[in-house]
Amino acid sequence: MYSNSDQLEQSLASCLSGAACDVLVLDLAQLADGQGSEPLNTSDWPKPWRGTNAHEDPSTRTWWIQAPKDLGRGWPSAFPVWLCQAAGARALLILAQPSDQDPAPLSPLHLTDVVDLTQESPLIGLGPSPRGTLFPDRTQMLDPGLTDELQALIKSSPAIAADTSTDPGNGPWQILLPRVSIPLAAAAHVGLPAVALALAPQDTLPWDAIIQTLGAAPTPQAP
Repeated sequence: MYSNSDQLEQSLASCLSGAACDVLVLDLAQLADGQGSEPLNTSDWPKPWRGTNAHEDPSTRTWWIQAPKDLGRGWPSAFPVWLCQAAGARALLILAQPSDQDPAPLSPLHLTDVVDLTQESPLIGLGPSPRGTLFPDRTQMLDPGLTDELQALIKSSPAIAADTSTDPGNGPWQILLPRVSIPLAAAAHVGLPAVALALAPQDTLPWDAIIQTLGAAPTPQAP
């Protein structure tokens, strides 16, 4: 009988043929519709990702993947994070709305800390894994250098600079959403630099500059 770690490695091997990725944009709230040009074949991905809306921008080696509503538990919940890391990714960008309970428009904010009281983790039941330690350091999940660079880019965006209702980028802002903390835990597991942004649906960002910044990040080293 296969362990969850074996299942993860088998799934990665079956999906990695020709896969190349520098940046993964994991879209938790359908905030980046239309990004990417080539559909990714997700037919062999584990549930709940099978058939999800996923595209690739070959020119920047960027994957844009919209997360399903129910991520569930265990390693399948964060499969795209491990897949992109195995395909050579340098950074993970998570897009989320500020709150599932508060749909009101808010200016973009950087997450400077993530608090997860749900005990939901993609590492539950994984067992010994070649992907890294089973108990990664989750106190530094958000890469401070990338966060600072992206914060400067976002604050220079005319659409956001014109919004004086809040000061975007200033934290800390703590959340309890497992949809964000689950992929961040997987990123910590493999040493992948990660940045999370909270955006209102109408916000627009300088995507080209953001992707260029993330794609230039140093090659991550597994912990």
